[in-house]
Amino acid sequence: MKRFMSAFKTSAATLSDGAREYLGTERERIEGALTAKQIYKKQGRDEVEKWISIIREGEMRLNSDLDYTYLTPYIQLAIQYQIPYLIVESDEFETNIGLVIAHAYAVDKDSIWLKDEKKIGKNSPSITLKRQIDPFFAVEGEHS
Repeated sequence: MKRFMSAFKTSAATLSDGAREYLGTERERIEGALTAKQIYKKQGRDEVEKWISIIREGEMRLNSDLDYTYLTPYIQLAIQYQIPYLIVESDEFETNIGLVIAHAYAVDKDSIWLKDEKKIGKNSPSITLKRQIDPFFAVEGEHS
């Protein structure tokens, strides 16, 4: 199995609301998640390592809107623990989630957030730089 799939594209039409929100995976499968803000603040590396050590079969999913400089420490953990990781991209839905550690099956944990931090709401402005500057580079007549 490949350890890395860059720019994993998916169609939002084929995903449930939960999968759209959680980088293409269902909420019930998630061991832990970090927001994009937490990744930019370099938070949660120890917790991510703990989550990875808990899952037997699963994967790490990372948001492609984030700068790879900030994703690298988490990618290195996936390589170290030999779990597959995906860099998920979709122009059809937005999320402020930066990283998800997911089981291959449902575990339905009560709390998946770092130190019980609540997820940024759907109506909150996206903090990713790519999402902020994309409209300035859109070609007329092209949908972003």
